[in-house]
Amino acid sequence: MIRFTLLGFPVTVHWMFWAIMAMLGANLLNGPRGFVLLLIWVAAGFISILIHELGHTLLQRKFGARAEIVLYAMGGLAIPNRGFTRVQHILISLGGPFLQIAVGVVAWQVIAHSSGDSWYITAFFVSFMTVSIFWGLLNLLPIYPLDGGQVLRSILGPRREKFAYLVGMLCAGALCIYVITRPNPSVWNALLCGMFAWDNFQRWQGQTPPSALEPR
Repeated sequence: MIRFTLLGFPVTVHWMFWAIMAMLGANLLNGPRGFVLLLIWVAAGFISILIHELGHTLLQRKFGARAEIVLYAMGGLAIPNRGFTRVQHILISLGGPFLQIAVGVVAWQVIAHSSGDSWYITAFFVSFMTVSIFWGLLNLLPIYPLDGGQVLRSILGPRREKFAYLVGMLCAGALCIYVITRPNPSVWNALLCGMFAWDNFQRWQGQTPPSALEPR
């Protein structure tokens, strides 16, 4: 594992994070520049997801908590040392994807207004834009434990928590069907959506499944 401090936040990067990022970019290995493109993809994904988690931790700090960041197999966690009010939790949950999408839009504009850049610089900004915008928007879906699902659960409150899991199960299931029925279906994405659907189904039934997907 890699450990360092960024803006006062302890950061831990598990080796599985690098492995999963490499698996997601495995299709880039075709061609003479494949290995370099894969390294660029992994680096862009690392920076983008780290920025996402900073969006959470900066707000957690603003609301009086100490926090740490963990990047692991399924993405990232921003782990505070205390709880928050419902409104604070909603703002913290939205802070990550909003910041990530914002920097993705900046990368988009850099690509649109640049010319004559080296191919590897262009490849980095394209990868960074793709991860930042696509994954940022994905995180806003009302599927627990994605940020959108956490926002929905906070809005509904403890008494209607099961309804949040029902919405998450249905959305994840629909997304899984969409992924499978596309012309070039992604087995990895379908598996991920299926995991989300199963996780929400178990919670809807009143179980608390041990899951690497759930923030600690």
